[in-house]
Amino acid sequence: MGSKPVAATVGLLLALQPLLSAGTVAAQPDAAARNGDRPVLAEIERRGVVRCGVSFNPGFAANDDGGRPVGFMVDLCRALAATVLGKADAIEIRRLSKPQEFAAVATGEVDVSFAQTSWTLTRDATYAVDFGPPIFYDVQGIAAWRLPDGHSALDGDLTVCVPAGTTTQAELETLIGGGKRPWKLRSFPGWPDTLEAFLSRDCAAISADRALLTTALHMLETPQDAVEIADIPSSLASREPLAPLTPNSDRNWMAAVRWTMYALFLTDDAGVSGANANFQRITGTSEMRRLLSGMPEVAAKAGLRPDWAYQAVVQVGNYGEIFERNLGNRSPFKLDRGLNRPWTQGGLLYAPVFQ
Repeated sequence: MGSKPVAATVGLLLALQPLLSAGTVAAQPDAAARNGDRPVLAEIERRGVVRCGVSFNPGFAANDDGGRPVGFMVDLCRALAATVLGKADAIEIRRLSKPQEFAAVATGEVDVSFAQTSWTLTRDATYAVDFGPPIFYDVQGIAAWRLPDGHSALDGDLTVCVPAGTTTQAELETLIGGGKRPWKLRSFPGWPDTLEAFLSRDCAAISADRALLTTALHMLETPQDAVEIADIPSSLASREPLAPLTPNSDRNWMAAVRWTMYALFLTDDAGVSGANANFQRITGTSEMRRLLSGMPEVAAKAGLRPDWAYQAVVQVGNYGEIFERNLGNRSPFKLDRGLNRPWTQGGLLYAPVFQ
């Protein structure tokens, strides 16, 4: 953490809110694609870009100094564009506020949402969307301003800011209602308002996904020990499996999204990177050779390019490369991969057999 004024930090964070775009933004959604007139893949090929919804958060989605969309979720969108169009930069990035992503997907405003949405039973049963495989595993965290004597404020009576209508809010209400913490909640319409209230010290603490807190508060310009970030106790915290959303009316499109994510998982686990994919295409394991050759006959049935997985890895990288440059050791945030490692390395990233 740095040492600029809070107001400057708020301004910097809120500056991320204007609409991101890597192409021209159409005024009306492609509702016809969701009504069965044209499958989603056909619409994407017609317009020449994949439309992805995101939430604007440092490390996950933002504009770089040149105005280009960057971030972990943006790169997953780019991998998908490489898969279905052969061009990683053939994307439109649209900002979605919670819980706008569900309607945006269902009506065709976006083809897929990477808006850091946790997969829950209620959401799965309520909205006209399908959840893809979780692409980021997180847990609930809490951050608090330290007391003047430097001690933690988390054991005392404090007010916690939370975004309204989130799993975070629901879990904290259960925690407080059970008498386990003497806290009070203040809810705000969205994450930007919640964060601004905390940075302005309208509340002593803020709760959200742990990675979101870490990346957002990394830019806070106060001494490093001014804010304490901690996990909610594991027996009480919400699990946050963040997954992409697609319309539930197009099975082939869901399969394209699902298997693109799985391809990124599999190549990460096998050590196949953008730099060595061409070599591994010939000398890798039988599964890697099948994956990187694309299994053209099967790909054609799904409406995919013959070299779909190869293009995703060569143009964007495997899951580990995407994580490290946006959130991990090659980024300013230095997040540990934790659960976002392959299952063979103690993580939760696991893909079905590719054959």
